[in-house]
Amino acid sequence: MMEYDEGLTPVEEYNGIFYKRDDKYAPYGEDFVTGGKIRQCRDLIKTNLDYIKEECGGTISTASSIHSPQAVIVSKVAEEFGLESIIGFGNTTIEKALKNKAMKMCADLGSEMVVLSESQGFNNVLYANLNKLAEKRPMFKVLFGYAAQRYRSSIIGRIAEQIENVDCDTLYVPLGSGMTFTGVIEGVRLFQKQFKVVALQPFGFDRRKDIHKNLEGPTWDYEYSYEVGKYPYNKLLKKNVGFELDMVYESKSFEMMEQMINKDEKSCFWCIGNSNYIR
Repeated sequence: MMEYDEGLTPVEEYNGIFYKRDDKYAPYGEDFVTGGKIRQCRDLIKTNLDYIKEECGGTISTASSIHSPQAVIVSKVAEEFGLESIIGFGNTTIEKALKNKAMKMCADLGSEMVVLSESQGFNNVLYANLNKLAEKRPMFKVLFGYAAQRYRSSIIGRIAEQIENVDCDTLYVPLGSGMTFTGVIEGVRLFQKQFKVVALQPFGFDRRKDIHKNLEGPTWDYEYSYEVGKYPYNKLLKKNVGFELDMVYESKSFEMMEQMINKDEKSCFWCIGNSNYIR
């Protein structure tokens, strides 16, 4: 097993804008998916490793879109910790799924590929069917949003810690599921930071209910702005700001930030992680 890194990722400046480079958390190298979700998953498995081996058949599992980096991360973490893994997906066949780079990587890493629904690819359907499968086969399910409360330290806490070295007037944070953002505002509260926080959601439905239910304190202890864009999820956007941004979330969120940034302020953009390698 490789060294377990608990350090802070750096804050770097490019052309007058600061970047929290959480995408530099790259335990498997830069030629792989990088970022905070790997940190969360590694911590989750490391913390529960004895339980997984003794009670879950040494197996971890997840359910996700065939395009999501979540599946690849779970497969790679399973390989690192010497565990078996099950990757569930829907609305396609195994043969067709394996034509997708992310799914082929999972299979190459030794994961068992399972079709959880022949007609549906929505997370709620996949998660429900993975739960049914878990009733028949022992496994430790890695579902980040659902794990945020039960395994709070791994999912929220590991992100919150990364706020310690962030210093700015306004912090802009790309938002997908809301788990990273929840950790960010927990960190702002933990370290008593005084800067403004802006959530940038380039697509999808409003995640504020999910964010609020996973907060440790009362909602009025957390101040932030919430901006929603109209970008399509499936259309990739290439953007280089001195380094390549993730083409699904970060690049679109960065364009949203450009429309509202105050040039007289010290602005910081949170790089959540880069999954361009699987696109």
